[in-house]
Amino acid sequence: MPQQHPFLNNSNSLTKPLVGISACLCGDHVRYDGHTKGHPALIAALEPYLNLQKICPEVAIGMGTPRDPIQLSKESGEIRAIGIKNPDYDVTSALKKYARDLFPVSLITTPESMPLCGYIFKSRSPSCGVGSTPIHENNIATGFGDGVFAQQIQQQQPWLPVAEEQGLADSTQQQHFVMLAQLAALFFKTLESNKPQEFQNKTEKLRAQLPQTIQNRLIELTSSNDPRHYLTLLIKELQQTAYTGIKSML
Repeated sequence: MPQQHPFLNNSNSLTKPLVGISACLCGDHVRYDGHTKGHPALIAALEPYLNLQKICPEVAIGMGTPRDPIQLSKESGEIRAIGIKNPDYDVTSALKKYARDLFPVSLITTPESMPLCGYIFKSRSPSCGVGSTPIHENNIATGFGDGVFAQQIQQQQPWLPVAEEQGLADSTQQQHFVMLAQLAALFFKTLESNKPQEFQNKTEKLRAQLPQTIQNRLIELTSSNDPRHYLTLLIKELQQTAYTGIKSML
Protein backbone atom coordinates (compact mmCIF):
# COMPACT_ATOMS: atom_id res chain seq x y z
CA MET A 1 0.00 0.00 0.00
CA PRO A 2 2.47 2.69 -1.14
CA GLN A 3 1.76 6.20 0.10
CA GLN A 4 3.44 8.75 -2.15
CA HIS A 5 1.35 11.88 -1.88
CA PRO A 6 2.77 15.07 -3.41
CA PHE A 7 2.02 17.25 -0.40
CA LEU A 8 4.22 14.91 1.68
CA ASN A 9 7.14 14.65 -0.74
CA ASN A 10 9.18 17.23 1.15
CA SER A 11 8.22 15.85 4.53
CA ASN A 12 10.00 12.51 4.56
CA SER A 13 11.26 13.17 8.07
CA LEU A 14 7.73 12.73 9.39
CA THR A 15 7.49 9.91 11.88
CA LYS A 16 4.64 7.47 11.43
CA PRO A 17 1.45 9.22 12.60
CA LEU A 18 0.15 8.17 16.00
CA VAL A 19 -3.23 6.47 15.61
CA GLY A 20 -5.31 5.02 18.41
CA ILE A 21 -7.00 1.67 17.79
CA SER A 22 -9.37 -0.48 19.80
CA ALA A 23 -7.24 -3.18 21.42
CA CYS A 24 -9.68 -5.96 20.55
CA LEU A 25 -9.01 -5.28 16.85
CA CYS A 26 -5.33 -6.06 17.52
CA GLY A 27 -6.24 -9.48 18.88
CA ASP A 28 -6.17 -8.63 22.59
CA HIS A 29 -8.67 -10.63 24.68
CA VAL A 30 -10.26 -7.56 26.25
CA ARG A 31 -13.90 -7.86 25.22
CA TYR A 32 -16.62 -8.32 27.80
CA ASP A 33 -16.78 -12.06 26.98
CA GLY A 34 -13.01 -12.48 27.11
CA HIS A 35 -12.85 -13.18 23.40
CA THR A 36 -11.20 -11.17 20.64
CA LYS A 37 -12.29 -9.47 17.45
CA GLY A 38 -8.84 -9.40 15.93
CA HIS A 39 -8.28 -8.23 12.35
CA PRO A 40 -4.71 -9.35 11.61
CA ALA A 41 -4.90 -8.47 7.91
CA LEU A 42 -5.95 -4.91 8.71
CA ILE A 43 -3.20 -4.50 11.30
CA ALA A 44 -0.59 -5.88 8.88
CA ALA A 45 -1.73 -3.46 6.17
CA LEU A 46 -1.59 -0.37 8.41
CA GLU A 47 1.43 -0.96 10.65
CA PRO A 48 4.04 0.02 8.03
CA TYR A 49 2.49 3.49 7.79
CA LEU A 50 0.97 4.19 11.21
CA ASN A 51 2.12 4.04 14.81
CA LEU A 52 -0.82 2.07 16.20
CA GLN A 53 -1.50 2.56 19.90
CA LYS A 54 -3.94 -0.09 21.10
CA ILE A 55 -6.39 0.98 23.77
CA CYS A 56 -9.34 -0.62 25.54
CA PRO A 57 -11.09 2.10 27.54
CA GLU A 58 -13.33 -0.35 29.37
CA VAL A 59 -10.40 -2.33 30.73
CA ALA A 60 -8.51 0.91 31.41
CA ILE A 61 -11.23 2.21 33.74
CA GLY A 62 -11.12 -0.99 35.77
CA MET A 63 -13.75 -3.19 34.15
CA GLY A 64 -12.55 -6.78 34.29
CA THR A 65 -12.25 -9.38 31.54
CA PRO A 66 -14.60 -11.14 31.24
CA ARG A 67 -17.20 -8.72 32.63
CA ASP A 68 -20.88 -8.01 32.60
CA PRO A 69 -21.69 -6.18 29.36
CA ILE A 70 -22.83 -2.58 29.13
CA GLN A 71 -25.07 -0.84 26.62
CA LEU A 72 -26.01 2.70 25.62
CA SER A 73 -29.27 3.73 27.23
CA LYS A 74 -31.21 6.94 26.65
CA GLU A 75 -32.67 8.28 29.86
CA SER A 76 -34.30 11.71 30.17
CA GLY A 77 -32.78 12.69 26.86
CA GLU A 78 -29.23 11.74 27.94
CA ILE A 79 -27.32 8.77 26.58
CA ARG A 80 -25.37 6.82 29.17
CA ALA A 81 -23.30 3.64 29.26
CA ILE A 82 -24.87 1.35 31.85
CA GLY A 83 -24.86 -2.31 32.80
CA ILE A 84 -27.30 -4.60 31.03
CA LYS A 85 -27.81 -6.80 34.09
CA ASN A 86 -27.45 -3.95 36.58
CA PRO A 87 -28.74 -0.62 35.22
CA ASP A 88 -27.38 1.16 38.30
CA TYR A 89 -23.86 0.38 37.07
CA ASP A 90 -22.97 3.56 35.14
CA VAL A 91 -19.52 4.04 33.58
CA THR A 92 -20.34 7.10 31.46
CA SER A 93 -18.30 9.60 33.50
CA ALA A 94 -15.36 7.22 33.86
CA LEU A 95 -15.13 6.65 30.09
CA LYS A 96 -15.30 10.39 29.38
CA LYS A 97 -12.63 11.17 31.97
CA TYR A 98 -10.33 8.50 30.58
CA ALA A 99 -10.62 10.04 27.10
CA ARG A 100 -9.83 13.50 28.47
CA ASP A 101 -6.84 12.23 30.44
CA LEU A 102 -5.48 10.01 27.67
CA PHE A 103 -5.26 12.58 24.87
CA PRO A 104 -5.52 16.06 26.39
CA VAL A 105 -5.74 18.77 23.76
CA SER A 106 -3.02 20.74 25.56
CA LEU A 107 -0.39 18.25 24.32
CA ILE A 108 -0.82 19.01 20.63
CA THR A 109 1.64 21.90 20.62
CA THR A 110 4.20 20.25 22.89
CA PRO A 111 7.22 19.29 20.74
CA GLU A 112 8.18 16.24 22.79
CA SER A 113 4.68 14.82 22.62
CA MET A 114 3.41 13.02 19.55
CA PRO A 115 -0.12 14.26 18.79
CA LEU A 116 -2.97 11.89 18.02
CA CYS A 117 -3.52 11.88 14.24
CA GLY A 118 -6.34 9.35 13.86
CA TYR A 119 -8.38 6.67 15.58
CA ILE A 120 -9.75 3.30 14.50
CA PHE A 121 -12.71 2.26 16.63
CA LYS A 122 -14.54 -1.04 17.15
CA SER A 123 -17.97 -0.90 15.57
CA ARG A 124 -21.12 -1.28 17.69
CA SER A 125 -19.19 -0.96 20.94
CA PRO A 126 -20.91 1.06 23.73
CA SER A 127 -17.56 2.71 24.39
CA CYS A 128 -15.99 2.81 20.92
CA GLY A 129 -18.59 2.66 18.15
CA VAL A 130 -18.88 5.56 15.69
CA GLY A 131 -22.47 5.91 14.60
CA SER A 132 -23.06 2.15 14.77
CA THR A 133 -23.73 1.49 18.46
CA PRO A 134 -27.33 0.54 19.36
CA ILE A 135 -29.07 3.02 21.68
CA HIS A 136 -31.74 1.56 23.95
CA GLU A 137 -34.83 2.98 25.56
CA ASN A 138 -36.50 0.73 28.11
CA ASN A 139 -34.13 -2.03 26.95
CA ILE A 140 -35.37 -1.78 23.36
CA ALA A 141 -32.93 -0.70 20.62
CA THR A 142 -34.38 2.44 19.04
CA GLY A 143 -31.46 3.86 17.06
CA PHE A 144 -27.70 4.10 16.69
CA GLY A 145 -25.02 6.50 17.88
CA ASP A 146 -21.44 6.90 19.08
CA GLY A 147 -19.92 5.05 22.00
CA VAL A 148 -19.19 7.26 25.01
CA PHE A 149 -15.39 7.12 24.73
CA ALA A 150 -15.39 7.63 20.96
CA GLN A 151 -17.76 10.58 21.24
CA GLN A 152 -15.57 12.27 23.86
CA ILE A 153 -12.42 11.82 21.76
CA GLN A 154 -14.15 13.38 18.75
CA GLN A 155 -15.46 16.29 20.79
CA GLN A 156 -12.00 17.04 22.12
CA GLN A 157 -10.28 16.72 18.75
CA PRO A 158 -12.83 17.43 15.98
CA TRP A 159 -10.12 17.42 13.30
CA LEU A 160 -9.33 13.77 13.96
CA PRO A 161 -9.70 11.26 11.10
CA VAL A 162 -11.80 8.42 12.53
CA ALA A 163 -12.96 5.08 11.16
CA GLU A 164 -14.41 1.78 12.26
CA GLU A 165 -12.79 -1.48 11.22
CA GLN A 166 -15.70 -2.26 8.92
CA GLY A 167 -14.96 0.95 7.01
CA LEU A 168 -11.36 -0.15 6.35
CA ALA A 169 -12.12 -3.45 4.67
CA ASP A 170 -10.22 -2.87 1.43
CA SER A 171 -6.94 -1.29 0.40
CA THR A 172 -8.57 1.83 -1.06
CA GLN A 173 -10.31 2.61 2.23
CA GLN A 174 -7.08 1.94 4.10
CA GLN A 175 -5.09 4.26 1.83
CA HIS A 176 -7.71 6.96 2.34
CA PHE A 177 -7.40 6.74 6.11
CA VAL A 178 -3.60 6.66 6.06
CA MET A 179 -3.53 9.77 3.87
CA LEU A 180 -5.78 11.66 6.29
CA ALA A 181 -3.61 10.64 9.25
CA GLN A 182 -0.51 11.78 7.34
CA LEU A 183 -2.20 15.11 6.64
CA ALA A 184 -2.87 15.57 10.35
CA ALA A 185 0.74 14.67 11.16
CA LEU A 186 2.00 17.17 8.61
CA PHE A 187 -0.23 19.86 10.11
CA PHE A 188 1.15 19.33 13.60
CA LYS A 189 4.70 19.34 12.29
CA THR A 190 4.16 22.75 10.68
CA LEU A 191 2.30 23.98 13.79
CA GLU A 192 5.22 22.93 15.98
CA SER A 193 7.49 25.00 13.72
CA ASN A 194 5.00 27.87 13.95
CA LYS A 195 4.45 27.70 10.18
CA PRO A 196 0.75 26.92 9.72
CA GLN A 197 0.80 28.73 6.37
CA GLU A 198 3.13 26.02 5.07
CA PHE A 199 0.42 23.41 5.66
CA GLN A 200 -2.18 25.56 3.93
CA ASN A 201 0.13 25.97 0.93
CA LYS A 202 0.83 22.24 0.71
CA THR A 203 -2.88 21.45 0.70
CA GLU A 204 -3.90 24.16 -1.76
CA LYS A 205 -4.37 21.69 -4.61
CA LEU A 206 -6.59 19.46 -2.49
CA ARG A 207 -8.57 22.47 -1.32
CA ALA A 208 -9.10 23.70 -4.87
CA GLN A 209 -10.99 20.52 -5.84
CA LEU A 210 -13.59 20.78 -3.08
CA PRO A 211 -17.00 22.46 -3.56
CA GLN A 212 -16.70 26.22 -3.98
CA THR A 213 -18.50 26.99 -0.74
CA ILE A 214 -16.02 24.81 1.17
CA GLN A 215 -13.09 26.39 -0.68
CA ASN A 216 -14.29 29.83 0.33
CA ARG A 217 -14.66 28.81 3.96
CA LEU A 218 -11.20 27.22 4.01
CA ILE A 219 -9.67 30.37 2.51
CA GLU A 220 -11.38 32.40 5.25
CA LEU A 221 -9.93 30.05 7.86
CA THR A 222 -6.35 30.58 6.64
CA SER A 223 -6.35 33.78 8.71
CA SER A 224 -7.98 32.20 11.79
CA ASN A 225 -6.27 32.67 15.13
CA ASP A 226 -6.53 28.91 15.58
CA PRO A 227 -5.19 27.05 12.50
CA ARG A 228 -6.82 23.85 13.79
CA HIS A 229 -10.11 25.19 12.44
CA TYR A 230 -8.67 24.91 8.91
CA LEU A 231 -7.51 21.36 9.59
CA THR A 232 -10.89 20.37 11.03
CA LEU A 233 -12.87 21.48 8.00
CA LEU A 234 -10.35 20.04 5.52
CA ILE A 235 -10.27 16.62 7.20
CA LYS A 236 -14.06 16.47 7.53
CA GLU A 237 -14.55 17.26 3.85
CA LEU A 238 -11.86 14.87 2.64
CA GLN A 239 -13.18 12.10 4.87
CA GLN A 240 -16.48 12.35 2.98
CA THR A 241 -14.72 12.29 -0.41
CA ALA A 242 -13.98 8.93 -2.02
CA TYR A 243 -10.27 8.22 -2.19
CA THR A 244 -10.47 7.66 -5.93
CA GLY A 245 -11.65 11.25 -6.19
CA ILE A 246 -8.88 12.51 -3.94
CA LYS A 247 -6.21 10.76 -6.01
CA SER A 248 -7.42 12.67 -9.04
CA MET A 249 -6.82 15.89 -7.11
CA LEU A 250 -3.17 15.15 -6.45
